[in-house]
Amino acid sequence: MKDLTNLKTYIIDSDNPHEVDDAISLEIKEGSIKNLWIHISNPCKFFLHDSKVDLDARRRNSSLYLTDQYIPMLPIDILDKANLAQNKISETISAAIEFNEDGSIYSYKIVEAIIKPKYQLTYEDVNEILELEPKEELELVEIKNLLEKSIKFRKKQGAIIFENSNNKIKLNKDKIIISKLEKTIAHIIISEAMILMGYVTSLFLKKYNLAAAYRTQKINCNPIEILNTYKNSEIKYIFLKQYIGKSYITTKPGNHESLGLTSYVQCTSPLRRYLDLIIQRQVYNKINISESISDNSITKIIEYSRNRQSENNNIFKNDKNKYLSLFFKNEIKPFYKIIFVKWINHKRNIALVFFPEYSLETLITLFVSIEIYSNKIYKVKYNINDNNLLEFTY
Repeated sequence: MKDLTNLKTYIIDSDNPHEVDDAISLEIKEGSIKNLWIHISNPCKFFLHDSKVDLDARRRNSSLYLTDQYIPMLPIDILDKANLAQNKISETISAAIEFNEDGSIYSYKIVEAIIKPKYQLTYEDVNEILELEPKEELELVEIKNLLEKSIKFRKKQGAIIFENSNNKIKLNKDKIIISKLEKTIAHIIISEAMILMGYVTSLFLKKYNLAAAYRTQKINCNPIEILNTYKNSEIKYIFLKQYIGKSYITTKPGNHESLGLTSYVQCTSPLRRYLDLIIQRQVYNKINISESISDNSITKIIEYSRNRQSENNNIFKNDKNKYLSLFFKNEIKPFYKIIFVKWINHKRNIALVFFPEYSLETLITLFVSIEIYSNKIYKVKYNINDNNLLEFTY
């Protein structure tokens, strides 16, 4: 176990997160060599594979973040032990990455470690620090510089960087609010750190021939051509998503083209995603010279997870539709602006549209005569109805 408690370690997350499973540090070695450390909480320490806790987590498959409730994948007592926190000594699976000048990876190592985060910051805190660049936080500034180089390198390898904003539906004193979430530099660098952790973990798994749930993806279009065609549109990245191929989970490592990587696994959220937990257990067992989970078992777990996640996605979709319906009923606005994306079922008037005001992409029932795509904004009126989908007319 490597003692990394001397490093200035940062937890960067949203306000009041339920599961805190990642942190980052910078280590400056002799000769100004810099290691980026990425630390992931290690819940595997607290229960065995195929134990009751493990089987319950497998059945849940993931935590559910619904508008009015949170349903964790793991028991609260495990989360209390495994969550990272400021000034708390925690055991982690940590990766050290040394970069080449062009942002590619020169070397990496993955170890079992203990850390003691010095700071627990929100994305807003980090954005402010990075804007001011105080000399006291040069480590954070240098982490940003390293990760920006990494992004540039992946883009040269064909990675697509989606720069569109997102949204969050939440309840505030019984009032439903849709918040527009812009991607900031803090979001971008943390996302990049997690992508790199997934990449080096996949290299570790391949090196030792360990069974794993790899994510592969092939781009079935020319992304630059599509982005140029719709360069002035707020929905250019939504259009791009319609063309590029879906990612797949498989036991065989392969290219993840939209990330610009030769292999990739998701492994940075073992507290809330079961397949991440399984990946981490394989790494943890290898480090500790314990028996790994077999190919056959991993294959069965992937298939079971696929079915369970489909059920969870339906729960999330129904929850979202319920609160969107309540939101539009309560807003009582004379009209809403939408940009048409495509017909999902023209005969039934089901369309995929985008609400620019809320950065909301959703399916609706739409009674409008639509032109061939022209980036036109339509003003539509919400119709109160008992259907499963929101209904709008011109």
